[in-house]
Amino acid sequence: MTILARRRLNSWPRRELIEKMDKAKVRHIPLLDDGGRVAGLALMGELERDAAPPLRAVVMAGGFGQRLRPLTQNTPKPLLTIGAKPVIERTVEQLRGAGIKNISITTHFQADKIKDHFGDGSDFGVNIQYTHENEPMGTAGALSMLENVDEPLLVINGDILTEVDFRALQAFHREHGSDLTVAVRKYEIPVPFGVIKAEGVRVTHLVEKPVLSHFINAGIYLLEPMVLEHVPGTGRLDMTDLIEILLKKNAVVTCFPIHEYWLDIGQVGDYIQAQEDVGSGKFKK
Repeated sequence: MTILARRRLNSWPRRELIEKMDKAKVRHIPLLDDGGRVAGLALMGELERDAAPPLRAVVMAGGFGQRLRPLTQNTPKPLLTIGAKPVIERTVEQLRGAGIKNISITTHFQADKIKDHFGDGSDFGVNIQYTHENEPMGTAGALSMLENVDEPLLVINGDILTEVDFRALQAFHREHGSDLTVAVRKYEIPVPFGVIKAEGVRVTHLVEKPVLSHFINAGIYLLEPMVLEHVPGTGRLDMTDLIEILLKKNAVVTCFPIHEYWLDIGQVGDYIQAQEDVGSGKFKK
């Protein structure tokens, strides 16, 4: 049985307790007081019930992974193994650790392999349903096929390795009254030259080797059920298209900066980087 290190009885965050139990494969952990005596018991069932956010997750796993060939020749990209397990399995475990039990997985390329891996999700402590795209529908189009959606949807690309705090994302979303929140990551581009600013031919300023900084789309979204009204039932629609539609409708679209680990495994170099980060402990999930 795993015993937590000494800490004040009520100072362990729920999420951290759930993650420790998941890792140790136990359903309860004794809590110690400042004197090192057992002063309480953290129960997985109570933590999940108290902490579970009213969210449904949608994991987008229908892509071909063409930029990862030949790795994806016979394996769907989300099932590529990072360390000891597929990247999408790490995502499902993280969702479960955040108390999210109802998960929809959108599939297209080699869908049966993903279904065979997860089944109904019971072996992973979640409930999994599948939404199959007969033709690729983009990163948002498949949302039109979801049924009975009356809770916010956490949508995440199936090829992302991240330690983002889903609870913090939800709290941010609620605090700002958002219709859709897109997670973003700071991306910096160093310019290896001095940059000249001028008005006409007259130099006004010179910046030596500046670093351009932008927020990029991190492939994680939280959206209210009403957003689905803007997703057509047919054709292709990407999340960027959906966001543009919402902006034109004056909906509240906000961006949530990710400061934790994040990596989009889109190319072979990213896959190699992910393996190194898991092996070195840089990625800890």
